[in-house]
Amino acid sequence: MTQTDNQLVDFLRTFGPIATSDSLCDENVRQAERTYGVQGITTPAARLDDVKRTLLDDGLNVILTGTAGDGKTFHIRQFFMERFPGREAEWPGEAGVLSLELAPGRELRIIRDLSEISDTEKEAELEALSAALLGQTPERLYLVAANDGQLLKYFRDAAQRPGAAASSRRLQQSIAKMLREEREDLVGLSLRLFNLSRTWSEKVVDGIFDAVLEHPGWGACDACPSSNGGNPCPIQLNRALLLDGGDAPSSFRNRIRQSLRLAAANDQHVPIRQLLVLVVNILLGDARNPDRPLLDCATARKRAAKKEYGCTNPYNNAAGLNLRPERRRANRVFNVFELLGVGYETNNLIDAMLVQGEPKALHDMIFEQEPTYGIDLFTPHRKTYFALGGAETGVVREFRSALETQRRRAFFRLPEKPPLEAASPWRLTIFQHGGEYLDLLDALISKKGKEVIDPFTRQLVRGLNRAFSGMMTNDEDRLWFAGTIGRTDDPSGRVSTISGVDRVTTSGVSVRLTLDPVTCRPTLGIALPKFMSGPPIRSLELRPLLFEYLMRVANGSLPASFSRQCQQEIRHFALSTTSSLRAMFDEEDENGREAVRILGLGSNGEIQPSVIEV
Repeated sequence: MTQTDNQLVDFLRTFGPIATSDSLCDENVRQAERTYGVQGITTPAARLDDVKRTLLDDGLNVILTGTAGDGKTFHIRQFFMERFPGREAEWPGEAGVLSLELAPGRELRIIRDLSEISDTEKEAELEALSAALLGQTPERLYLVAANDGQLLKYFRDAAQRPGAAASSRRLQQSIAKMLREEREDLVGLSLRLFNLSRTWSEKVVDGIFDAVLEHPGWGACDACPSSNGGNPCPIQLNRALLLDGGDAPSSFRNRIRQSLRLAAANDQHVPIRQLLVLVVNILLGDARNPDRPLLDCATARKRAAKKEYGCTNPYNNAAGLNLRPERRRANRVFNVFELLGVGYETNNLIDAMLVQGEPKALHDMIFEQEPTYGIDLFTPHRKTYFALGGAETGVVREFRSALETQRRRAFFRLPEKPPLEAASPWRLTIFQHGGEYLDLLDALISKKGKEVIDPFTRQLVRGLNRAFSGMMTNDEDRLWFAGTIGRTDDPSGRVSTISGVDRVTTSGVSVRLTLDPVTCRPTLGIALPKFMSGPPIRSLELRPLLFEYLMRVANGSLPASFSRQCQQEIRHFALSTTSSLRAMFDEEDENGREAVRILGLGSNGEIQPSVIEV
């Protein structure tokens, strides 16, 4: 090691996507801090305030669950350090269960990881834990961390023992129900269950990026000769691309944040550990040798001296392309960009801009800044391709690879609202309406007015009408639950047994877009007037995939060309809603005849019903 090597870089390597990574658990991170002599990576605990309020104010038990790497143990350690200052030496302790006095006359028992305690300890704790969760021992509270599978197995095994009490079976069923329905509490239980796999927090994502990018250890790089040379250090160059700069926030970082949020809404949650993997791989990724996929200071200096920036491209690193395929697949964070199709999806406008340089305004927007990974890398491949054309297979292959890289770079650098709609960065993904989905989420969360939300409702109603009826209708004022009569494989039809539902009305049944309080996803459902009561009518939960389907259909795509899964979801929604509305509004006359509507198109594309009696 030379004097210009930065220990922070070696410390960050332990968080990267390498087989020898030491970032597997909270305790190993503490050991790495001591080994490299650097300040630790301090990240926010998204649900810490909820944990404190539940234990200290509400007097309820807390179980933190989720998948590996979600920060369960980290949350518990943060609570311990804040609540019991000066007792850091007691953490984590030798025993699997830590007993503390939470308040006079109230004990707190901490199980920092259910999977780490022995079967004997689990059995010994079962009776007391069960009593606490059932509210029978308010003088004793529990704070427990457990993966979903471990938690379910623990209570399932207890319920299946010979002579198991009825309370064990009740607990097993209750916790399974809470996980399945994504509920944090349940009547009859003294428990709040926080599933960290369902927690999206922009604060956490930004906190992790800030903790790495603004770490005080970067100051050691000031003494490195590469910091003053003509060829920038690739580590520092990549760091600069992620850093927010005053009034100009990093578009690269913002697009990463948006992609992660879209993935979370699609049930593709990325745990905290994997977020650290992502930011470290963007900074240190090196594609020269897949067996050594991360830069150290010495290798970074070599890459800078030889201008080998194609190996350290941060936009490729974000997709894990510096890794072998099996290692890339083992790190779920890289699946986010793979499933988006970043680098492979495109359109004629963006490819013309990249290859031909037209339109010039768009080309300059992408290429006039940050030339190292832009013009400097792409121009040689473009010139060679134009000079040789398709004469050499190798040239064509290299040009295609370079073009994919520039598409990837364009996705991370294009502005959110470009001058041309076709130049939206989301046109470079399979979720071409991903930006609109995030806009809708923001509008619902901030409780924006009708003027903001209604345009989304219009498009969704038009998409549903087209998908239900199979007709290219422009009707967005009423939602028609069209279908077929009898058995058929055709998912669409032109028969409706109920009247169309008004998109907007002041006195009757209407269509409404709301935010589900549990899943925090948009839902489209049927709102009843205040004077009516009855069982809740099922809503259509709008995951990004289903939203994309409906928006594409609304804009002209054929329903059958996209997703059979989406067709089944909306068909179940239609059948359930039709059944509920028919139960509320009995449309049979005194002779038992029922009105059936045959749907057709009017001159302006609106749906027109012809009523017959059956």
